[in-house]
Amino acid sequence: MRPSRREFVKWITASGISLSLSRLGSAGVMSFDAHETLPGRQNWNPAARGAGRIDGVAKVTGAKLYASDFRAADLPGWPATTSHALLVRAPDATRVYIGMDLARLSGPLKPSVIVTAADLDKIGTRVPEFYAGDLFCPLGKTPIYMGQPVALLIFEKFDAFDRARLALRDGTFVKFGEETGAVEMPDYGAFRFTRVAGATPDAPDVYSPVLAGWVTPGRIQHSPLPVWSPFAKDTKLPYGKAAILGEEIRGELAEDNPKLLVLDREFNTQSVDPMFLEPESGLAWHDRKNNKLELVLGVQSPYEAAESIAFLLGKARAPFRPAHINAQCAYVGGGFGGRDHTPFVLYVALAAVFFSRPPGAPRP
Repeated sequence: MRPSRREFVKWITASGISLSLSRLGSAGVMSFDAHETLPGRQNWNPAARGAGRIDGVAKVTGAKLYASDFRAADLPGWPATTSHALLVRAPDATRVYIGMDLARLSGPLKPSVIVTAADLDKIGTRVPEFYAGDLFCPLGKTPIYMGQPVALLIFEKFDAFDRARLALRDGTFVKFGEETGAVEMPDYGAFRFTRVAGATPDAPDVYSPVLAGWVTPGRIQHSPLPVWSPFAKDTKLPYGKAAILGEEIRGELAEDNPKLLVLDREFNTQSVDPMFLEPESGLAWHDRKNNKLELVLGVQSPYEAAESIAFLLGKARAPFRPAHINAQCAYVGGGFGGRDHTPFVLYVALAAVFFSRPPGAPRP
């Protein structure tokens, strides 16, 4: 029987207080996408018609949005508790790294897992091409840069993690030996930008980086500046074409033609590494039962990040090599994580695969 409005009002009030009921399921754990797109892509997506942002409601209502907002319990199917990992970085890049003062992390501050360069060698990880160097500085070597990680410490309790983080701030936890000076590395890369405009301002370029892409010589001489012109004759395309056209431009400028307007200027631009505009963090879980690696990453290049992790663990021995990787990222522009080629996501993945273990198995 359908109630009347009067009966309905009687049913939902008690002592003058209005009551409302909702399904318990609506209070359950939401998926990552649901957090990102409140009240949900299926019901409302202002971005589809240019009327707003898909993550706009989530942001203004304070919903969990960035990687640092989440814990394992927030994600369906993940463990109920979250462990915490700490990167130990080298405060000196001029002396040989000889170890860590682990004695100060005894008792309740003792990490459950310690990951070093030797551990990566044991399981067979690979470093993606963009990362020139070791993910962790090996014992007996000088760090290749200030702040290079030497170890990853994993704590099961946040209190232990937090106290250990404070205990390592004095800069004496990482131990060094003889002084070697800064490490000299091979040239990382060099690019050439050559443009030949069309006959008129409206004509397409004869040649430009926009059309041909960035070019780099087939080999790079170890010198303060790259040497370009000698490689023009014996380097294959696409660099050969850019070098030959560059030499032709130099020849025209050398003729001192009064019909040419030549502007000679010097420019300086800053060089910066990728930076996070939100807290640099990530969440990962290695589901060994299903051999799956689940991640929540704060990056603006999700495909590149996932491919880097797949390459890192692609040749690793079992059980460290996952069969499937599921990387969840905030909408680009909504989350403000690191851009291309950030190695941080590699450490997030390593923390998960080294910490996971079958139920009841001893701690490594």
